[in-house]
Amino acid sequence: MPQITAIVATYNRQQYLAEAIAALEAQDRPLDHIVIWDDGSTDGTETFARRLEAGSGGRVRYRRSANGGKSRALNAALAETAGDFVWICDDDDIALPHAAATLEAALTGSRAGLAAGRHDRFRDDPVSGRREMLGTGYWPDLTRGSILRHILEDVFFFQNATLVRREALERVGPFREDLARSIDYEMFVRLAARYPVAICDDILFHQRKHDGARGPRGARHTAAASEAVWLENDRLIFSGFREILPLDLYAAMFDGPNEGLRRRAGLLQRGTVHARRVDWDAAVEDFESAADLCPGTPLTATERAVVIRAMSGKHGTGGAFAAPHGPRLLALRARSVAGRGIAAALGRGAVWRVRESAARGAVGEAARAALFVARAGSQPARDTPIALHERTHLREADYDW
Repeated sequence: MPQITAIVATYNRQQYLAEAIAALEAQDRPLDHIVIWDDGSTDGTETFARRLEAGSGGRVRYRRSANGGKSRALNAALAETAGDFVWICDDDDIALPHAAATLEAALTGSRAGLAAGRHDRFRDDPVSGRREMLGTGYWPDLTRGSILRHILEDVFFFQNATLVRREALERVGPFREDLARSIDYEMFVRLAARYPVAICDDILFHQRKHDGARGPRGARHTAAASEAVWLENDRLIFSGFREILPLDLYAAMFDGPNEGLRRRAGLLQRGTVHARRVDWDAAVEDFESAADLCPGTPLTATERAVVIRAMSGKHGTGGAFAAPHGPRLLALRARSVAGRGIAAALGRGAVWRVRESAARGAVGEAARAALFVARAGSQPARDTPIALHERTHLREADYDW
């Protein structure tokens, strides 16, 4: 029977840690080890964890280091622990009793490097103490497209609902210690680019929403500032992935008889990934390259769907409609037949931004988006007769790059 080691990195969260650890100890499938790595807490964490360790018969281990951030704590814990499967859990969330057994069953006997499931969210009222369940977070339609494509476009599962093979973690390397946030997301992308992901459709943990400070001591930020920090780190990690992930991996997400169209779809997909990080320099470069590949062939319906998603990222559209990016995107119309289709698909995606901005009362944003929609033009009158489809599963060879 494979061993499961749970790792909990913590910093000044003693008020939440007790409930998080109790949930791990209450798993239907008992965990082989629970490692609590204290990243230099100054509250009651050490006293609580040492008492827990003393009464666990060796199953709970407590380690402490100077404050250096969650990534450093996780890397240190991984270096000191064993076990076939690794379950990294946050110190403020609550695993459901069936979580470990469900994730283990998904990994056992499969080629997957990791298994992941759903979560829902909750908040404890600071005055009444009443627990309010907030429903599930973002979860895409996984019947269309590969898991890799979905995780590149947006994170939708989290560490408490993820069990990873130790050999997979060793292959892709340690957590990045230069990131204030998104360390789990960055790791998920690396893993999903090398291994299939087994998805469990069950809710496996309750994610706590609260207003406490986040990040290591030298880079603490409030919950209110999380969106800006999240965007900054997302852009940072994807600028790195642009150099690491080969275009062939993006092209492998598509199936069809025409190699040129598969590569064009890969460029459009990579451009869309960067657009959703508001990195329009990279996105425009990919869209222009795509317009020059099979330039006389109109976009397929599959390609149009990819480009439309460029405008629907959670970080907004940033400077997409202003100089220098807006004019370059609109200039795609005159570049080629393919370019005309790309511009029209971007305009189609921007229609949603018009509505969303108007609903928020952001009149200026809505006006800029509406002007872009009007100038982007319509779809070409005809589709290409060449078939192109998006894969739901990559081939085993696609992960060997």
